[in-house]
Amino acid sequence: MNHHIKRILVYTHNSIGVGHAFRTSAVITGIKKWRPDIDFLVISGTSVPQVFFREGIEVIKLPSVKLDIDRKDNPLRSRYLAGFKLETIFDFRQRLILASFDFLQPDALIIEHNMTGQMSELIPLLMKKWMRKGGPVDFAVAHICRGIMKWIPLLRIPYQNPRHRSESINIGSLYDFMYVLEDREVIDINKEFLGNDPELEKKIHYLGKITNKTLDELPNRSRTLERFGLPDKPLIVISLGRNYRVLDLSLRILNFIERFNLKSKFQVVMVLDTYLDPKSSATLLSHPLGQGVRILDFTLDLVELFNHADLVISRAGYNTVNEILLTGARAVVIPESHGSGEQEQRARSAEAANIMVLTEDEVMETDFGEKIVKFLETGSRAIPHNFDKYATGKRIIDDLENWRTTPRESF
Repeated sequence: MNHHIKRILVYTHNSIGVGHAFRTSAVITGIKKWRPDIDFLVISGTSVPQVFFREGIEVIKLPSVKLDIDRKDNPLRSRYLAGFKLETIFDFRQRLILASFDFLQPDALIIEHNMTGQMSELIPLLMKKWMRKGGPVDFAVAHICRGIMKWIPLLRIPYQNPRHRSESINIGSLYDFMYVLEDREVIDINKEFLGNDPELEKKIHYLGKITNKTLDELPNRSRTLERFGLPDKPLIVISLGRNYRVLDLSLRILNFIERFNLKSKFQVVMVLDTYLDPKSSATLLSHPLGQGVRILDFTLDLVELFNHADLVISRAGYNTVNEILLTGARAVVIPESHGSGEQEQRARSAEAANIMVLTEDEVMETDFGEKIVKFLETGSRAIPHNFDKYATGKRIIDDLENWRTTPRESF
């Protein structure tokens, strides 16, 4: 096959946690196995660009904005540049996005999660697609998503045609491919979010779950324990994210561990989220219940600990649930209770013998200890799922190559 895809621009906004960055990295590295010659450039507001840097992927770091999921109206605000208005930050982000496109002149654009970008900042870039669609300098546009999400409105953008009539463009028509990194049995995105659009249905492809590491890439127990400086004893891993109830939930879990004297048998590891507020981190680090618990800062490869844990206590985000399924780890998952309901739905879809689901209210308001202890004593690991990001990557790059059978003209 003649390779016509040489440069790919990737956008992932990453305004809540780090899951988007890991998911996007999995897709890119899945492609790079088959096409190491492709130049990738990622545009992202992520606060963990090292997820990409360590894979040799260049990143244009956008000023970070934060979607405050702990407030009812979920407002957006600047994560770090507190002295700037939000509209000023987005004006700058949009200029960076367009400049990145003009610099790279990509053969393909991959957009993760938000089809028009955060605050619709990608609309000018998508209009470039409209202007070039079907022509000699056209570029492929692909969307990738985790499946379960909030409702996605497909926008119609008004424009003046050459005969001065007002018409509009359906943003969905500008996408050549829409990839769902989930099984259709879990979520049908066209039915649930996109209005059962028959034209979009032709573009939607369900590629199954993805993880940033495959099963055979996980190190053995001795190497993992050595990396994290842990003793060779049974292991409990706790990772509860960053929303406003994390401190209280963490202390409840640590109190349970203390009451049942689990530290005498298990090495307990608590991993702090990179976005957890500093006051909560400091409280956990200094709290008496934390004595004898190994508290780690954010780690890029939490799945390596999951793989050798006797019990995982975690949230129910896309990446975390997939890593539990990948490793077959015995896990108690506590979905974040925020407006989208995504984690609650994902937890229900992942119910298995090795997974127990507790709500935040159950942890905060009931005596759940006996239930977890019984699960720890009688539950068992599951058969691992070997999710294959390289098969996913091959499908995507093959589609992109087949989309264009002749080289593009130069700009």
